Amino acid sequence: MEPLGEHSLLEWVLSRVQRSTRVAQVVLATSLSAENGVLCELAERLLVSTTRGSENDVLGRFVQAAGEHGADHVVRICADNPFISPEEIDRLVCFYLDRMPDYSFNHIPRMGNEYPDGLGAEIFSYSQLCRLAELTSEPRYREHVTAYFGDHEKEFRIETFVAPPGIDFPRVKLDVDTREDLDRLRALVPPISIHSSAFDVINTYRAVYG
Repeated sequence: MEPLGEHSLLEWVLSRVQRSTRVAQVVLATSLSAENGVLCELAERLLVSTTRGSENDVLGRFVQAAGEHGADHVVRICADNPFISPEEIDRLVCFYLDRMPDYSFNHIPRMGNEYPDGLGAEIFSYSQLCRLAELTSEPRYREHVTAYFGDHEKEFRIETFVAPPGIDFPRVKLDVDTREDLDRLRALVPPISIHSSAFDVINTYRAVYG
């Protein structure tokens, strides 16, 4: 709920994800902790569905959310990515549906995709999500939903793709892990607005930080 310009971080995320044309339903999957009630209130105001589950078993919470909402495929978006791009979500979904790997992503720079950290998302089937939940009980993998994919690459067909020209800057970091990260992004708002494209975000970032 920290402010970024005129909106909270979560409002940036939810509002931008809602502009995706390839996502059938947006669901906020948060915990049963009382302090997260304010997150659900914001989601309801934005007409976003909510699911509440375990605080620490995030993988289990995802299985619960996907099952409750009848998802065949799951697009995972982290709420610390305020500049998440609806265009890049759509690009990811189209790529995944065309090739049907076990897991695909464009949210981090990896496997030579040249993507910035924080513009894209991850996608996998509901059946793969359930498989993950059955494969591991380790706390690390229950907390970090897709870490098992990355640590067991030989067990899955994992695919990504090259970022479009103009946003192919893997050294750009747009997610918020620390107070310093948030301060760095605050310096970009304005001119970046909640409606800015991925290209606008990257161009502004590079103009300010090089």
